[in-house]
Amino acid sequence: MFDFPIVVVKGGNSILDFFDHELIKFTKNRVCYGAVNALQVLEDAPASVVLTEVDVGDMNGLELAEAIRDIDRERNHYTYIILIGAINPRIVESDIFRDSIDVVTGTKRVDVMTHLIVAGGRISKEINDLSSTQVALQRLCNELSKGQLLDPLTGLGNQTFAEQTLHNSIRQIESRGGAVCFMLISIQNYEVIKETFDTTIAGELVVSVSERIQSLVRPLDVVTYYAPGQFALILIQPSIEQCTAECYQRIYEGVKLKSYTTSAGFQPVELAMSVCAGTAETGPPSDKTLIDTAIDNLEISHRTDSMIVKHIS
Repeated sequence: MFDFPIVVVKGGNSILDFFDHELIKFTKNRVCYGAVNALQVLEDAPASVVLTEVDVGDMNGLELAEAIRDIDRERNHYTYIILIGAINPRIVESDIFRDSIDVVTGTKRVDVMTHLIVAGGRISKEINDLSSTQVALQRLCNELSKGQLLDPLTGLGNQTFAEQTLHNSIRQIESRGGAVCFMLISIQNYEVIKETFDTTIAGELVVSVSERIQSLVRPLDVVTYYAPGQFALILIQPSIEQCTAECYQRIYEGVKLKSYTTSAGFQPVELAMSVCAGTAETGPPSDKTLIDTAIDNLEISHRTDSMIVKHIS
């Protein structure tokens, strides 16, 4: 009748004695005397349904239910808990009660109890199946995200790739010295072009700018498509002195002053460019600090029509 594991927890003068002749028929069902015995059994093997009396001697039913929920959280499992007996109505209204107990009953009818157990077993199975599916999907998403490091439009690394590369570059300057630069180049009128024409034209402009940037940097410099209309470059220099506006003026002007052809004709580019650099000599910079500083300075760059360079010390 019951094809799922059940644990029955009884106290000294058990009101569950009248169910023994029913429960004894099913080999998967375990009868425990006291909360400690029940918790030891559940640690070894989880149950789908637990029937517990309000008073089980060494704990009350609510305390036992809380302990079962702790075990459930550790093993990502859900146990349906049925509390049997009279209980103070004020306790029923508490958050602890709602989080721990699924149903309260005072019935001594075997048919009613059987229906409650069957319903509890079904609910427990559905919740546990959903939980297992969620874990499997999350694992699959993690595996897929590891392989999805390229932007399909430009063929460049995406934001995840940029941040991984920056992290690795910071570790490199820690061990070998030098300075790391995080550079953002933003097409500030990207959204305007997309709204004026369409996504295709905006995409053609992005690809053209991408090719222009790649032609202006060194082979070891990493160019990525960080966000819509925005490129991130990760560069390693021998020292912080090589991370100045003068050093990157050629890139700034080379992208800004270029004309870009699309299917809708030549498109002007409103450019913003910011560089944030750091060295391990004064303590290695954090990934987040470099990125946030570069992002914050983009608007200043656009407003002042100039490149902004910031050193983190």
